[in-house]
Amino acid sequence: MTAEFPPSEASRVVKRISEILIERDETLAVSEAACGGLISSYLVSVPGASKWFHGGIMVYSLKSRLKLSGWNEQEIHDYTGPSVDVALRLARNLKFELGATYTLSETGYASRSPMLKPTESEQSVGTVYYGASGPDEDVSSTYSTESEDRCHNMQQFAIHGLEFLLEQLEKKCHAPETESDNDAEEPDCKKPKIDKV
Repeated sequence: MTAEFPPSEASRVVKRISEILIERDETLAVSEAACGGLISSYLVSVPGASKWFHGGIMVYSLKSRLKLSGWNEQEIHDYTGPSVDVALRLARNLKFELGATYTLSETGYASRSPMLKPTESEQSVGTVYYGASGPDEDVSSTYSTESEDRCHNMQQFAIHGLEFLLEQLEKKCHAPETESDNDAEEPDCKKPKIDKV
């Protein structure tokens, strides 16, 4: 893992996120679990972050994940671990609580965990689920590093989460506002696969 902070991959993305949010006078909040606060630390590394970053929560324990997800008692009882559904619920609930224009959440397995079922241990380590909630839609994404290195996974989860967020912001940047804009060029970005919800 590089000693550079923030990593160059993250720095580039965060600067663009900051530019977009400042230009549009919009705000952001984040919910983290597997990343342990890395996303928030990368975001506040850019000067002027206080103009658009509302803050975030670190839902590391099972108790905090359940309490801050906005679930009812039955849903808490049925909880089976990190998933796209959990990520989306965290993003939606945080948006409601902090009133940010956009929220980003992540939950996953940076390394082996007692929460993993025996049948899913091999497949789930190195997997993270993202949820993003914005003014017009909620979207999700799943990413896997195919690694069991905890620190490597945490950093990659954070970087890919920021790239996922930037894709959502840039989609709005390039969305046609009038009929004359229908031929506007779409951004050419290499991003995680997005699953609309």
